[in-house]
Amino acid sequence: MPDYPHFCAEEFAQDEFFVRWVLRPDAETEAFWQQWLSTFAFRRDEVEAARQLVLGLHQLPQARLSSAEKMALRQRIFAEIETAETPALGAHHQWLVPTWQWVAAASVLLFLLGIGQLWQLQQPTSVPDYRALLAQARRDVGTLRDIDNPTTSTRLVSLPDGSSVLLRPHSRLAFPARFAGPTRPVYLEGSAFFEVAKDPQKPFFVNTSALVTKVLGTSFEVQAAAKSPRVVVTVKTGRVSVYPQGGEQARQQLSTPQLEGLVLTPNQQATYGLANHQFTRTFLARPALAGGAAAVFEYEETPIREVFAQLEEAYGVSIEYDKAALGNCPLTASFTDEPLFEKLRLICKAVRARYEVQDAQIVVTGLGCQ
Repeated sequence: MPDYPHFCAEEFAQDEFFVRWVLRPDAETEAFWQQWLSTFAFRRDEVEAARQLVLGLHQLPQARLSSAEKMALRQRIFAEIETAETPALGAHHQWLVPTWQWVAAASVLLFLLGIGQLWQLQQPTSVPDYRALLAQARRDVGTLRDIDNPTTSTRLVSLPDGSSVLLRPHSRLAFPARFAGPTRPVYLEGSAFFEVAKDPQKPFFVNTSALVTKVLGTSFEVQAAAKSPRVVVTVKTGRVSVYPQGGEQARQQLSTPQLEGLVLTPNQQATYGLANHQFTRTFLARPALAGGAAAVFEYEETPIREVFAQLEEAYGVSIEYDKAALGNCPLTASFTDEPLFEKLRLICKAVRARYEVQDAQIVVTGLGCQ
Protein backbone atom coordinates (compact mmCIF):
# COMPACT_ATOMS: atom_id res chain seq x y z
CA MET A 1 0.00 0.00 0.00
CA PRO A 2 1.46 3.41 -0.93
CA ASP A 3 2.37 5.76 1.91
CA TYR A 4 -0.66 8.00 1.27
CA PRO A 5 -0.42 9.99 4.54
CA HIS A 6 2.89 11.41 3.30
CA PHE A 7 1.87 12.00 -0.31
CA CYS A 8 1.84 15.51 -1.71
CA ALA A 9 -0.75 16.58 -4.29
CA GLU A 10 1.34 15.71 -7.35
CA GLU A 11 1.98 12.19 -5.99
CA PHE A 12 -1.76 11.66 -5.48
CA ALA A 13 -2.40 12.87 -9.04
CA GLN A 14 -0.01 10.22 -10.42
CA ASP A 15 -1.30 7.35 -8.28
CA GLU A 16 -3.36 4.86 -10.33
CA PHE A 17 -5.79 3.99 -7.51
CA PHE A 18 -6.40 7.68 -6.74
CA VAL A 19 -6.96 8.53 -10.43
CA ARG A 20 -9.41 5.65 -10.71
CA TRP A 21 -11.41 7.07 -7.79
CA VAL A 22 -11.54 10.54 -9.36
CA LEU A 23 -12.42 9.52 -12.92
CA ARG A 24 -14.15 6.14 -12.57
CA PRO A 25 -15.35 5.78 -8.96
CA ASP A 26 -16.61 2.38 -7.88
CA ALA A 27 -17.55 0.73 -4.59
CA GLU A 28 -13.95 -0.20 -3.73
CA THR A 29 -12.35 3.20 -4.40
CA GLU A 30 -15.25 5.19 -2.92
CA ALA A 31 -15.20 3.21 0.34
CA PHE A 32 -11.42 3.43 0.66
CA TRP A 33 -11.00 7.14 -0.03
CA GLN A 34 -14.00 8.24 2.03
CA GLN A 35 -12.64 6.32 5.00
CA TRP A 36 -9.12 7.59 4.35
CA LEU A 37 -10.32 11.22 4.28
CA SER A 38 -12.20 10.67 7.54
CA THR A 39 -9.00 9.43 9.16
CA PHE A 40 -6.64 11.97 7.59
CA ALA A 41 -8.94 15.00 7.40
CA PHE A 42 -5.95 17.37 7.60
CA ARG A 43 -4.85 16.21 4.12
CA ARG A 44 -8.06 17.33 2.36
CA ASP A 45 -6.37 20.34 0.74
CA GLU A 46 -3.75 18.16 -0.96
CA VAL A 47 -6.37 15.61 -2.02
CA GLU A 48 -8.64 18.30 -3.46
CA ALA A 49 -5.74 19.92 -5.34
CA ALA A 50 -4.74 16.54 -6.77
CA ARG A 51 -8.34 15.75 -7.70
CA GLN A 52 -8.66 19.02 -9.60
CA LEU A 53 -5.42 18.35 -11.46
CA VAL A 54 -6.57 14.87 -12.49
CA LEU A 55 -9.87 16.31 -13.71
CA GLY A 56 -8.06 19.06 -15.61
CA LEU A 57 -5.69 16.64 -17.28
CA HIS A 58 -8.66 14.45 -18.17
CA GLN A 59 -9.87 17.25 -20.41
CA LEU A 60 -6.70 17.11 -22.53
CA PRO A 61 -8.13 14.83 -25.27
CA GLN A 62 -10.48 17.65 -26.15
CA ALA A 63 -7.46 19.81 -26.91
CA ARG A 64 -6.29 17.38 -29.65
CA LEU A 65 -2.85 16.98 -28.17
CA SER A 66 -0.71 13.94 -28.91
CA SER A 67 0.23 11.52 -26.15
CA ALA A 68 3.76 12.90 -26.09
CA GLU A 69 2.44 16.46 -25.83
CA LYS A 70 0.13 15.48 -22.97
CA MET A 71 3.01 13.81 -21.11
CA ALA A 72 5.20 16.86 -21.64
CA LEU A 73 2.38 19.08 -20.41
CA ARG A 74 1.92 16.93 -17.31
CA GLN A 75 5.64 17.17 -16.52
CA ARG A 76 5.60 20.96 -17.02
CA ILE A 77 2.64 21.27 -14.66
CA PHE A 78 4.40 19.27 -11.96
CA ALA A 79 7.56 21.33 -12.47
CA GLU A 80 5.49 24.51 -12.12
CA ILE A 81 3.90 23.17 -8.95
CA GLU A 82 7.30 22.34 -7.43
CA THR A 83 8.38 25.97 -7.77
CA ALA A 84 5.31 26.97 -5.71
CA GLU A 85 6.08 24.53 -2.88
CA THR A 86 7.84 25.46 0.35
CA PRO A 87 9.74 22.86 2.39
CA ALA A 88 8.48 21.99 5.89
CA LEU A 89 11.32 21.77 8.48
CA GLY A 90 12.20 18.17 9.25
CA ALA A 91 9.60 16.80 6.79
CA HIS A 92 10.27 13.98 4.39
CA HIS A 93 8.28 15.69 1.61
CA GLN A 94 7.93 19.25 0.48
CA TRP A 95 4.41 20.26 1.41
CA LEU A 96 2.32 22.56 -0.68
CA VAL A 97 1.72 26.21 -0.01
CA PRO A 98 -1.99 27.10 0.22
CA THR A 99 -4.11 25.35 -2.37
CA TRP A 100 -5.01 28.53 -4.25
CA GLN A 101 -1.36 29.07 -5.14
CA TRP A 102 -1.06 25.49 -6.39
CA VAL A 103 -4.22 25.92 -8.43
CA ALA A 104 -2.99 29.21 -9.87
CA ALA A 105 0.34 27.72 -10.93
CA ALA A 106 -1.24 24.84 -12.83
CA SER A 107 -4.17 26.76 -14.30
CA VAL A 108 -2.02 29.64 -15.57
CA LEU A 109 0.29 27.19 -17.30
CA LEU A 110 -2.64 25.46 -18.98
CA PHE A 111 -4.07 28.79 -20.07
CA LEU A 112 -0.78 29.85 -21.60
CA LEU A 113 -0.70 26.59 -23.53
CA GLY A 114 -4.05 27.50 -25.03
CA ILE A 115 -6.23 24.65 -23.80
CA GLY A 116 -8.57 26.72 -21.62
CA GLN A 117 -9.28 26.71 -17.93
CA LEU A 118 -8.09 23.74 -15.90
CA TRP A 119 -11.14 23.59 -13.68
CA GLN A 120 -13.84 23.55 -16.38
CA LEU A 121 -15.63 20.26 -15.68
CA GLN A 122 -17.59 18.24 -18.22
CA GLN A 123 -21.26 18.77 -17.50
CA PRO A 124 -24.11 17.28 -19.51
CA THR A 125 -25.58 20.06 -21.62
CA SER A 126 -29.04 19.27 -20.26
CA VAL A 127 -28.02 19.91 -16.64
CA PRO A 128 -28.88 23.44 -15.45
CA ASP A 129 -26.73 25.37 -13.02
CA TYR A 130 -28.16 26.46 -9.68
CA ARG A 131 -29.37 29.84 -10.94
CA ALA A 132 -31.22 28.19 -13.83
CA LEU A 133 -32.65 25.64 -11.42
CA LEU A 134 -34.03 28.41 -9.20
CA ALA A 135 -35.38 30.35 -12.17
CA GLN A 136 -37.40 27.33 -13.24
CA ALA A 137 -38.49 26.67 -9.65
CA ARG A 138 -39.84 30.20 -9.30
CA ARG A 139 -41.91 29.65 -12.42
CA ASP A 140 -43.24 26.38 -11.00
CA VAL A 141 -43.81 27.15 -7.31
CA GLY A 142 -43.56 30.93 -6.99
CA THR A 143 -41.47 32.95 -4.54
CA LEU A 144 -38.58 31.18 -2.84
CA ARG A 145 -36.63 31.94 0.29
CA ASP A 146 -32.93 31.68 -0.62
CA ILE A 147 -30.52 30.92 2.26
CA ASP A 148 -26.79 31.38 1.66
CA ASN A 149 -24.12 30.11 4.06
CA PRO A 150 -20.81 31.70 3.02
CA THR A 151 -19.24 31.01 6.44
CA THR A 152 -17.03 28.16 7.62
CA SER A 153 -19.66 26.96 10.12
CA THR A 154 -22.72 24.78 9.64
CA ARG A 155 -26.02 26.68 9.77
CA LEU A 156 -29.33 25.30 11.08
CA VAL A 157 -32.30 26.05 8.80
CA SER A 158 -35.91 25.31 9.78
CA LEU A 159 -38.36 24.51 6.99
CA PRO A 160 -42.11 25.32 6.91
CA ASP A 161 -43.14 21.66 7.48
CA GLY A 162 -41.04 21.21 10.62
CA SER A 163 -38.11 19.61 8.83
CA SER A 164 -34.63 20.84 9.69
CA VAL A 165 -31.50 21.24 7.59
CA LEU A 166 -27.85 21.52 8.61
CA LEU A 167 -26.56 23.68 5.78
CA ARG A 168 -22.83 23.07 5.38
CA PRO A 169 -20.30 25.87 4.78
CA HIS A 170 -20.33 27.53 1.35
CA SER A 171 -23.73 26.04 0.48
CA ARG A 172 -27.10 27.47 -0.55
CA LEU A 173 -30.66 26.31 0.03
CA ALA A 174 -33.92 27.64 -1.40
CA PHE A 175 -37.50 26.68 -0.54
CA PRO A 176 -41.04 28.09 -0.63
CA ALA A 177 -42.34 30.07 2.33
CA ARG A 178 -45.10 27.44 2.54
CA PHE A 179 -45.39 23.98 0.99
CA ALA A 180 -48.79 24.60 -0.55
CA GLY A 181 -48.89 21.93 -3.25
CA PRO A 182 -48.80 18.12 -3.22
CA THR A 183 -44.99 18.05 -2.80
CA ARG A 184 -42.31 19.64 -0.62
CA PRO A 185 -39.54 20.85 -2.95
CA VAL A 186 -36.24 22.41 -1.86
CA TYR A 187 -33.23 23.39 -3.96
CA LEU A 188 -29.61 22.84 -2.94
CA GLU A 189 -26.17 23.85 -4.09
CA GLY A 190 -23.42 22.46 -1.89
CA SER A 191 -23.89 20.05 1.01
CA ALA A 192 -26.58 19.67 3.65
CA PHE A 193 -27.90 17.13 6.15
CA PHE A 194 -31.70 16.81 6.20
CA GLU A 195 -34.04 15.64 8.98
CA VAL A 196 -37.34 15.43 7.13
CA ALA A 197 -40.69 15.46 8.94
CA LYS A 198 -42.77 12.42 8.00
CA ASP A 199 -45.64 12.98 5.58
CA PRO A 200 -46.25 9.88 3.39
CA GLN A 201 -48.79 11.72 1.24
CA LYS A 202 -46.55 14.71 0.55
CA PRO A 203 -43.10 13.65 -0.70
CA PHE A 204 -40.06 15.80 0.03
CA PHE A 205 -37.74 16.53 -2.92
CA VAL A 206 -34.16 17.81 -2.71
CA ASN A 207 -33.33 19.22 -6.13
CA THR A 208 -29.73 19.79 -7.19
CA SER A 209 -28.62 20.77 -10.68
CA ALA A 210 -27.96 17.13 -11.61
CA LEU A 211 -29.86 14.91 -9.17
CA VAL A 212 -33.14 14.68 -7.26
CA THR A 213 -33.48 12.95 -3.88
CA LYS A 214 -37.03 11.96 -2.93
CA VAL A 215 -38.09 11.01 0.61
CA LEU A 216 -41.21 10.69 2.71
CA GLY A 217 -39.55 11.30 6.07
CA THR A 218 -35.99 10.35 6.97
CA SER A 219 -32.48 11.70 7.60
CA PHE A 220 -29.79 11.86 4.94
CA GLU A 221 -26.98 13.97 3.52
CA VAL A 222 -26.65 15.39 0.00
CA GLN A 223 -23.29 16.62 -1.34
CA ALA A 224 -23.62 18.60 -4.58
CA ALA A 225 -20.86 21.20 -4.75
CA ALA A 226 -21.06 23.58 -7.71
CA LYS A 227 -17.93 22.31 -9.51
CA SER A 228 -17.86 18.72 -8.31
CA PRO A 229 -18.02 15.98 -10.98
CA ARG A 230 -20.36 13.93 -8.78
CA VAL A 231 -23.34 14.15 -6.44
CA VAL A 232 -23.29 11.96 -3.32
CA VAL A 233 -26.34 10.98 -1.24
CA THR A 234 -25.82 9.21 2.10
CA VAL A 235 -28.70 7.75 4.14
CA LYS A 236 -28.68 7.72 7.94
CA THR A 237 -32.25 6.58 8.64
CA GLY A 238 -35.25 5.56 6.54
CA ARG A 239 -35.33 5.15 2.76
CA VAL A 240 -34.75 7.57 -0.11
CA SER A 241 -34.85 7.31 -3.88
CA VAL A 242 -32.50 9.13 -6.24
CA TYR A 243 -32.74 9.85 -9.95
CA PRO A 244 -31.31 12.33 -12.49
CA GLN A 245 -32.73 15.84 -12.73
CA GLY A 246 -34.95 16.40 -15.77
CA GLY A 247 -36.38 13.81 -18.12
CA GLU A 248 -39.43 11.57 -18.01
CA GLN A 249 -38.55 9.80 -14.76
CA ALA A 250 -38.31 13.09 -12.89
CA ARG A 251 -41.73 14.15 -14.17
CA GLN A 252 -43.30 10.83 -13.20
CA GLN A 253 -41.89 10.98 -9.68
CA LEU A 254 -43.70 14.26 -9.02
CA SER A 255 -47.07 12.56 -9.40
CA THR A 256 -46.65 9.63 -6.99
CA PRO A 257 -45.77 9.33 -3.29
CA GLN A 258 -44.00 6.02 -3.97
CA LEU A 259 -40.22 5.72 -3.76
CA GLU A 260 -39.08 4.26 -7.07
CA GLY A 261 -35.87 3.98 -9.06
CA LEU A 262 -32.62 3.58 -7.11
CA VAL A 263 -33.73 3.23 -3.48
CA LEU A 264 -31.20 3.65 -0.66
CA THR A 265 -31.49 2.36 2.91
CA PRO A 266 -29.50 3.21 6.09
CA ASN A 267 -25.71 3.03 5.75
CA GLN A 268 -25.95 3.12 1.96
CA GLN A 269 -24.50 5.78 -0.30
CA ALA A 270 -25.13 6.58 -3.95
CA THR A 271 -22.65 8.44 -6.12
CA TYR A 272 -23.89 9.92 -9.40
CA GLY A 273 -21.21 10.78 -11.95
CA LEU A 274 -22.03 13.82 -14.04
CA ALA A 275 -19.69 12.78 -16.86
CA ASN A 276 -21.05 9.27 -17.40
CA HIS A 277 -24.59 9.71 -15.96
CA GLN A 278 -24.14 6.53 -13.90
CA PHE A 279 -24.87 5.60 -10.29
CA THR A 280 -22.57 3.70 -7.95
CA ARG A 281 -24.22 2.35 -4.81
CA THR A 282 -22.17 1.15 -1.87
CA PHE A 283 -22.03 0.94 1.90
CA LEU A 284 -20.43 3.56 4.06
CA ALA A 285 -16.87 2.69 4.99
CA ARG A 286 -17.98 2.41 8.64
CA PRO A 287 -21.70 1.49 8.77
CA ALA A 288 -23.37 2.77 11.93
CA LEU A 289 -25.68 0.83 14.22
CA ALA A 290 -29.35 1.45 13.65
CA GLY A 291 -31.14 3.43 16.33
CA GLY A 292 -31.78 1.31 19.40
CA ALA A 293 -29.56 -1.59 18.29
CA ALA A 294 -27.42 -3.26 20.95
CA ALA A 295 -23.73 -2.42 20.79
CA VAL A 296 -22.58 -5.78 22.23
CA PHE A 297 -22.62 -8.98 20.20
CA GLU A 298 -21.98 -12.11 22.32
CA TYR A 299 -22.02 -15.54 20.74
CA GLU A 300 -21.52 -18.95 22.34
CA GLU A 301 -21.71 -21.78 19.79
CA THR A 302 -24.32 -19.65 17.99
CA PRO A 303 -25.36 -20.75 14.48
CA ILE A 304 -24.12 -18.36 11.80
CA ARG A 305 -27.67 -17.84 10.53
CA GLU A 306 -28.54 -16.20 13.88
CA VAL A 307 -25.35 -14.14 13.85
CA PHE A 308 -26.03 -12.81 10.37
CA ALA A 309 -29.67 -12.11 11.23
CA GLN A 310 -28.57 -9.96 14.18
CA LEU A 311 -26.04 -8.08 12.07
CA GLU A 312 -28.64 -7.44 9.38
CA GLU A 313 -31.06 -5.97 11.90
CA ALA A 314 -28.42 -4.00 13.80
CA TYR A 315 -26.87 -2.36 10.74
CA GLY A 316 -29.78 -2.38 8.29
CA VAL A 317 -27.81 -4.43 5.75
CA SER A 318 -28.53 -7.51 3.63
CA ILE A 319 -26.24 -10.53 3.93
CA GLU A 320 -26.54 -13.26 1.29
CA TYR A 321 -25.00 -16.70 1.95
CA ASP A 322 -25.54 -20.40 1.34
CA LYS A 323 -27.79 -21.29 4.27
CA ALA A 324 -27.41 -25.02 3.74
CA ALA A 325 -23.62 -24.89 3.79
CA LEU A 326 -23.00 -22.09 6.32
CA GLY A 327 -26.21 -21.53 8.27
CA ASN A 328 -25.51 -24.06 11.04
CA CYS A 329 -21.81 -23.29 11.48
CA PRO A 330 -21.29 -22.45 15.19
CA LEU A 331 -19.56 -19.25 16.28
CA THR A 332 -18.11 -18.35 19.66
CA ALA A 333 -17.04 -14.72 19.78
CA SER A 334 -17.54 -11.38 21.52
CA PHE A 335 -17.76 -8.06 19.66
CA THR A 336 -18.36 -4.51 20.86
CA ASP A 337 -17.27 -1.42 18.94
CA GLU A 338 -15.52 -3.11 16.02
CA PRO A 339 -16.72 -1.75 12.65
CA LEU A 340 -19.15 -3.98 10.76
CA PHE A 341 -16.60 -5.04 8.17
CA GLU A 342 -14.10 -5.99 10.88
CA LYS A 343 -16.77 -8.14 12.53
CA LEU A 344 -17.46 -9.80 9.19
CA ARG A 345 -13.77 -10.41 8.57
CA LEU A 346 -13.35 -12.18 11.91
CA ILE A 347 -16.56 -14.16 11.54
CA CYS A 348 -15.61 -15.34 8.05
CA LYS A 349 -12.15 -16.31 9.26
CA ALA A 350 -13.71 -18.44 12.01
CA VAL A 351 -15.91 -20.37 9.59
CA ARG A 352 -13.48 -20.48 6.68
CA ALA A 353 -15.49 -18.17 4.45
CA ARG A 354 -15.00 -14.82 2.75
CA TYR A 355 -17.21 -11.83 2.07
CA GLU A 356 -17.46 -9.16 -0.60
CA VAL A 357 -19.73 -6.19 -1.20
CA GLN A 358 -21.78 -6.25 -4.41
CA ASP A 359 -24.04 -3.26 -5.12
CA ALA A 360 -24.54 -2.47 -1.41
CA GLN A 361 -25.19 -6.13 -0.57
CA ILE A 362 -22.86 -8.34 1.47
CA VAL A 363 -22.24 -11.73 -0.10
CA VAL A 364 -20.57 -14.45 2.01
CA THR A 365 -19.18 -17.55 0.32
CA GLY A 366 -17.46 -20.64 1.74
CA LEU A 367 -17.42 -24.42 1.77
CA GLY A 368 -19.13 -24.60 5.13
CA CYS A 369 -18.16 -26.33 8.36
CA GLN A 370 -19.22 -29.92 7.65
